[in-house]
Amino acid sequence: MRIRNVILAGVVVAGLGCGWSADYENVTLNNGVQISIHTSLGKPTGTTSVSVEMLRAAGDSFYRIFRDQNRLAVFAYELQVARSGTAGFRLTTKPVEDEFARRFPDADGGKPVPTFSAEKDYTLNNGEPAAIAVYELEGQGLTVVDTVQMGLRPDSSESGGGLRFSGLSLTVNGVPVKTVPGSTVSGRYVMFYVPGRGGYFFSSDSVPGRQFMKAGYIEGNKMQFTVDNVSYECQAQLPIAATPSQELWVYYDPDYRPGGNWTLQDPDAGANEAQAEFFTAAADSLDWWIAVSPARAK
Repeated sequence: MRIRNVILAGVVVAGLGCGWSADYENVTLNNGVQISIHTSLGKPTGTTSVSVEMLRAAGDSFYRIFRDQNRLAVFAYELQVARSGTAGFRLTTKPVEDEFARRFPDADGGKPVPTFSAEKDYTLNNGEPAAIAVYELEGQGLTVVDTVQMGLRPDSSESGGGLRFSGLSLTVNGVPVKTVPGSTVSGRYVMFYVPGRGGYFFSSDSVPGRQFMKAGYIEGNKMQFTVDNVSYECQAQLPIAATPSQELWVYYDPDYRPGGNWTLQDPDAGANEAQAEFFTAAADSLDWWIAVSPARAK
């Protein structure tokens, strides 16, 4: 079985074309940024199987790991996402190096994981997709392509999901926190970040493999929870859950800090704590926000 990188005639394409879809991830933020990653596999034959993991690396970077039916990593790369100016975006694909090997020493049974040979930058306009040629298996019909699309929308309320934050206001022990009025995000998981306090991640169910705890409840447009003896109350413009009354599962990370500039209202601002802003977000996977341990990634 021979693996090689794929070279496509066009890097930025208008659509995915025909092919078997393997994976889809999306995230929305209250500043209007929407990111989706769609993996196509071409037309694999026989028993070829590929699963895709997207794991937090550092800052505004993520690892994309492709595993075979034996859970061995057959390819991996690092993807960095950032805003560029008022309506542009920049993607950078990078080879995985020492830090990846340290975090995932057994990803390919102790052998070096195949990766890109060099970094590559993609500059995108609002809503423009980029096709990243990842690898192919010769003779098996497998051609793996990640299509990444980043866009800026004034209102991301059309994204579906189990929980929704719309025009969220927040008090901590009765004291109001400066938020972002009028914005909407929705998805399987939602979160908000409070400068100086960290990140808060929410689910309507328990989350296996994660340190979520049942800490509160949702009633229509209101959400209440308690973490570390601190009381939080949220009020939204629209119902937060699909059902009128819902238990709330919470994971709190006091050390969470946003990476890069893609969560900021001003993309040209830095991302240090003094400039960091409250934001809400929603995603299909918690791996957008929370780094996983090597044990979970196996």
